[in-house]
Parts: sequence; structure tokens; C-alpha cells
Amino acid sequence: MQKYFLIAAAAFTFMACQSNTNSSQTTTDSAADKMKEGVEEIKEGAAMKADTVGAYLKEQKEIAQAKLKERRDELDAKIEELKKDGSKKSERARKKLEEARDDLSKTMEDVKNSTAEAWEDTKKGIDKSMKKADDEWQEFKHDFKELFK
Repeated sequence: MQKYFLIAAAAFTFMACQSNTNSSQTTTDSAADKMKEGVEEIKEGAAMKADTVGAYLKEQKEIAQAKLKERRDELDAKIEELKKDGSKKSERARKKLEEARDDLSKTMEDVKNSTAEAWEDTKKGIDKSMKKADDEWQEFKHDFKELFK
């Protein structure tokens, strides 16, 4: 009887080990599947974030270029008016405004070629160029009041 008991105990132990090995393998497979799913979700999230950052940068560039173009067009209009005047004073004013316009054009090119990493520096350049154009315009209006009669 003890032989049967020992054989049964050995069989149960063997079956328990087999069951434990199978459940361990199932757990490992399940964990690997979950990890694969997690990695895929991270990849999708990173791709979505990259798309969002890219779209944001594109939008910011378009806004900046529109503002710069608007200011440049204003300067172009004033430059054309000054060309018609023909006086020496208007010639000096025109040259100052052309310098400011050229600076805006250069900044527009910088905006066009800017990367996400360089965007903060580019924005500083935009602000600097816009301020310079505004300062030139204010100085121009102050110095050449008679041209606006």
C-alpha cells in the first residue's frame, strides 16, 4: 500500500510540476504579449506627439511669416511712395526703410528654414527684426513728418 501511496505522491508531484511549468510559460507568454502591446502603444504615442509637434511648428512658422510679410509689405508701400517724391531727404528715408525691409526678408528666410530645435532662437530673431522695423518706422515718421502731408 505504501508503494501505491509513494507512486501516487510521485505522480501528483510530477503533475504539479508540469502544471506549474505550463502556467509559468503562459505567464511568460502573457507578459511578453503585454510588453509588445506596451511598446506598440509607446511607438504610436511618440509618432502622434511628433506629428503634433510638427504641426505646431508649421503653424507657428506660418503665423510668423505672415506677420513678417505684412510688415515688409507696409515698408514696400512706403518705399514706393518715397521713390515718387525724389527729394534727397526722401532718398535717405527710403534707404533706411530698405535696410529694415531687407532685415525682415532675411528673418523670413530664417523662419522658413528653422528647425524645431532652433525655433526658440528664431523667435528671438523675429522679435528683434520686428522691433527694428518698428523703431525704424517710428524714427522715419518723426524725422520726415513733412513727407506725409
